[in-house]
Amino acid sequence: MNLVIDIGNSKVKFFLFQKNKTIYNTICDDEDFAKTFESIPNKNNIKNVISCSVSSNHDLYITQSLKNSKHISLLDDKLLIPFKNNYKTKKSLGQDRIALVSSAIFNNPNKDNLIIDIGTCITYDFVDSNNTYHGGAISPGFKLRYSSLNTHTSNLPLLEFEETKNIIGSSTNESIHSGIYNGVIAEVNNYIDILKKEYPKLNVIIVGGFSKFLFNRIKNAIFANQDFLAQGLNYIINYNENR
Repeated sequence: MNLVIDIGNSKVKFFLFQKNKTIYNTICDDEDFAKTFESIPNKNNIKNVISCSVSSNHDLYITQSLKNSKHISLLDDKLLIPFKNNYKTKKSLGQDRIALVSSAIFNNPNKDNLIIDIGTCITYDFVDSNNTYHGGAISPGFKLRYSSLNTHTSNLPLLEFEETKNIIGSSTNESIHSGIYNGVIAEVNNYIDILKKEYPKLNVIIVGGFSKFLFNRIKNAIFANQDFLAQGLNYIINYNENR
């Protein structure tokens, strides 16, 4: 049994895998990490544990709590990953992006995959049908766009995200909502269209907490479930065990 932990900017997700099947999952705020960790069932049967973090690090706590389990680190230079990494700055490639690319290969083998993660940032990651990772792009997510307009201007208010169908805003607030929401949609669709000119059979996978707001607004895309990143981490565990 494998324990996979996805540590985001504010939330932590826990998954137990039996081979490739999720048998348990839960989510908590980062501040409740220890309490939620202790509630995980059958901890004595956990053979391997892996975590992916974009914020706080709980490695020491995990190591001390699961002394009889094998701990797999994405920072380990000897760790095998299921793709050839052509990223120029390999050490700066985020753990979440490694997991997402691995999951794309596991779930959609032998395809040109573009993974778009709509979270705090919007990340684009491209891996080709030969499992070669080429890189991608990073841009501000919804919340960052709202905060930047407020922070870097004198009069624009700080608003909470709001989905809108309007292209033309009839007030300052409506204009901000339209500019950000429709701007993200235009950016994502344009990125896909450009890449499809070179890779016509491009398989587009969209994940992340804000992905639900783009449903039916992105052409010919797969909207993955909440297990997608965790499946990639579990695949990395199994990939190393089988080598």
